[in-house]
Amino acid sequence: MSSPAHHVAYFPVEDLPTAEVDRLEELYGGLADAVRDLIDAAVTTDPPAELLAEAARVLTGLTEDLRVRQTDGALGVRHNGQGRTWSWGNAVIGPRNATAPPLEVVGPDEDGRVTAEVVLGPTHQDEPGVLHPGAAAKLLDHLMGVTAADRRRLTMTGTLTITHHRPTPLGPVSLAGWIAREEGSKVFVHAELADPDGVTVEAEGVFIIPRWARDAD
Repeated sequence: MSSPAHHVAYFPVEDLPTAEVDRLEELYGGLADAVRDLIDAAVTTDPPAELLAEAARVLTGLTEDLRVRQTDGALGVRHNGQGRTWSWGNAVIGPRNATAPPLEVVGPDEDGRVTAEVVLGPTHQDEPGVLHPGAAAKLLDHLMGVTAADRRRLTMTGTLTITHHRPTPLGPVSLAGWIAREEGSKVFVHAELADPDGVTVEAEGVFIIPRWARDAD
């Protein structure tokens, strides 16, 4: 069994003022936005072969430049002593991760609901114009994890059950999640993903407060 120290390593404390975190997040976020636009263009473009070859050459050069000072390992979740937390590499919300939508999660509100809205493009598709089921699961899992944590504890996904009522078209979607009940270390969460015409996907999840986190309280 992993020790508490093993897990705490994933949440290191950084001696970085909040203002500097915000500045760096905006700077790296600009790069990620540009790469995200590039990925969308690469998925849908149909240019002459010479342009594709030239683009590949230029991008290879830029990538080599960026790798000169590349961080080893995952970015993980970090925080400072001022209550600022950041997860720049996260696959769903990471502002430095160009493969993230990125999702902006809000809440919980006074009714305990956690929500998010995002526009999903061709990089998230399955069949043309339709959201990939795995992408829907990824978005819902993250939102449900935030819901289960309730801004006061750490939880981890135990089980996740997804029900697709109909294909989700690409474009604007909304997500909502809430805690259905709690039993000891288990938090039961319900969530929905909807397009402008209504709910397309529902999810039921059981999230676990790990023993080492409970022991730390």
